[in-house]
Amino acid sequence: MDQMQQVHSENSVTKEIYSEEEKQFILDRLNQERLESQKFQQVSVLSKKKYTIEEKDRILKELNEKRIREAYLKEMKRIRFLNKEVYTFANKRFFKLKDMEREYFLEVDTCENFTSRPSIVPLYYRTFGEMKKREVLLKIEPHSDKIFISKDAIRVYFKAFALEETHGPRQ
Repeated sequence: MDQMQQVHSENSVTKEIYSEEEKQFILDRLNQERLESQKFQQVSVLSKKKYTIEEKDRILKELNEKRIREAYLKEMKRIRFLNKEVYTFANKRFFKLKDMEREYFLEVDTCENFTSRPSIVPLYYRTFGEMKKREVLLKIEPHSDKIFISKDAIRVYFKAFALEETHGPRQ
């Protein structure tokens, strides 16, 4: 116990006292770190480029073209499904494709996710009161209101189909 008390009292009494050399070294080190951080801040402020009027006009033109393109694609998507006949079978809603050899339907919920990249989508058809499905390859073209379908995923041949329009007010 005597030893432990002695070690404890030595630790609490002992203070770190720096020599003048050590103090100067610590101060120099802190000053160097401060100068480096100031230099980094100055470089980051200088790196903010000042744009010329031509560069600003070019950037604004690019942003405007991008905005117009996105608005056009959104409008084409809206037009593609606007005023289309919606059929309901077994609590699901479908669009009917025109000009196919059989009555094929696309589920309304899947139509929201169409892209210009081909994807495998189920096409539904009716047989004796029940809906069966067939997998097809489907894509859309951004500049067309048609839907492009290939019945075979291996031998890809896309054919354009439109959705059936609404028939005015029913009586």
